[in-house]
Amino acid sequence: MIAAKSYFQNQFPGWTNNVPDTTIVRQLWQQMRQNEEMAESCLRCYISHQINQACLGLAVKFGSRHGFTYQDLLPFVLDDQGLLSSNSPESVPYRSLAMTILQSFDPVKGTLNTWVTRYVRQHPELKRFLLQHGVYIISDWALLNDTTSKRLQQILAEVYQLTQIEIQQNCELLQSFHAVYREDRLQQRITGTKQPCQPPTPQQLIRIADDLKVRSIRRLTPEAVLRQLNAIASKIRQSRISAQGGMVNGVSFDQTEIQPFVDRAEVVQDDQEIVEFLKYYQNQFIQCLDQAISQVIGDWISQLQRKRSSVKQLFINALHLFHCQGQSMSQIAPQIGLKKQYEVTRLLKLNDLRADIRQRLLVMLRSRIVDYAKMYTESERLQSLDQQVEVILDEQITGIIQQAESEAKNPVRNQSLPSLLARRICRYLDSRIPTS
Repeated sequence: MIAAKSYFQNQFPGWTNNVPDTTIVRQLWQQMRQNEEMAESCLRCYISHQINQACLGLAVKFGSRHGFTYQDLLPFVLDDQGLLSSNSPESVPYRSLAMTILQSFDPVKGTLNTWVTRYVRQHPELKRFLLQHGVYIISDWALLNDTTSKRLQQILAEVYQLTQIEIQQNCELLQSFHAVYREDRLQQRITGTKQPCQPPTPQQLIRIADDLKVRSIRRLTPEAVLRQLNAIASKIRQSRISAQGGMVNGVSFDQTEIQPFVDRAEVVQDDQEIVEFLKYYQNQFIQCLDQAISQVIGDWISQLQRKRSSVKQLFINALHLFHCQGQSMSQIAPQIGLKKQYEVTRLLKLNDLRADIRQRLLVMLRSRIVDYAKMYTESERLQSLDQQVEVILDEQITGIIQQAESEAKNPVRNQSLPSLLARRICRYLDSRIPTS
C-alpha cells in the first residue's frame, strides 16, 4: 500500500539493499510496539513477501516431482487482506497467517524469515495439500531419530513385506544410528544447544559403522551407512504419508528409468495395465543393471587376477574411491600404491567399463521386456511398443551412461557420485566388502 511505502521511505531515508533485513525488521517491530500502525503494515508486507518466497522454495524442491506449482500453495497461506479490510467493523473477524506470525514473533528468539518459514511449513491446510501430493516435510534424520526399532520392524514387515533377515539388518542399522546420534543430541541438550536434526557428520557415520560391526558383525563403509539410512528413512516417510491419508506413488512416471516408455510407447490401455507394465519395467531395469554391473566387474576382476592377483584389490579399491567417495585419480593413486594419475586411469579404463555394462544391460533388458510384451501380442495397442523396444532401451541406457560420463568429467569432489550407474556400482562394491 502507498501509505506504508511512504512511511518506510521516511523511516529509512538512506536505505539501500546493503542494509540487513534483520536491522530493519527489529526497528519496525519496536515502532509497532509503540502503536505505529504503518510500522505494522510494513512488517505485514514483508511477511507476505517471505511467505511467497517460502512457497517458491517448496515448489522448487518438490513441485515438478509431485505435480504442483508455487501458485497452488499461495491460496493456503498468502491470505492477508490488508489493514482496512481486516480491521473494518463490518468485516467478519479473521486473523491472517501474516498477523499470526507477527503477533507471535519475538526478535530475541530468531529472525522473522525463520519464523515465517516455520509457520508456512506447519500450516495445517498446506500440510494436507502437500500430503495429498506425496510430500511429507520432515528431514530423514528427524524421521530416523523418532522411529523406534519396533515400529520400523512393523513397517518393513507389514508394508514392504521384507524377509526376516532384511528386517533384522535394517533394524540393527537403526539401533546403531540411535546409539550414536541420539547420544550426541542428548549431550547437545545438556550443554544448552538445541537445533533441528542435522545430517550425521563423517565422524558420526564412522562411529555408526563401528557400532554396527560390533552389533551384527556386518562391515559397512561410512558411505554405505549413509545410503542405507537414507533408504530406511524413505520407507518410513512413505508409510507415514500413507498413514496420514497422503498419496504414495507406487510408480513415479517421471523417473529417469521409465520415462521413455511413458513418452514414446503408444500404450492406450487402462491405467492399471500401464502401471503393471511400468512396475515390471522399473523393477527389471534395476535388476538387469545390477546384474550387468556384477557380471562385467566380475569378468574384469577375473582378467586382472590372471595377469597379477595383487591388481584385483587395487582395481576394487580404486573403483570404490572414485565412485563412492568422489576422489580424483591423483588422490586415488598414492592410496593404492601407484605414482601417477594416468596409472589409475589406465587401471580403471572407465570408458571401456561403462561400454561393457551398457552392452550387457541392453541385451538382458531387451530380452526380458520383449518376453513380457509377448503376453500382449493379440493387442494391437502394444504392437508399437514391441516394435520400438530396442530403440527406446538403447536410447535410455545411453542416457544413463552419458550421465555417468558427464559427472565423471565434472564431479563434486569428496562425496559419492549421484548418477544411477555410480550408485549401483557402489552398492555392488559395498556388498563385496565382507568377502574381499
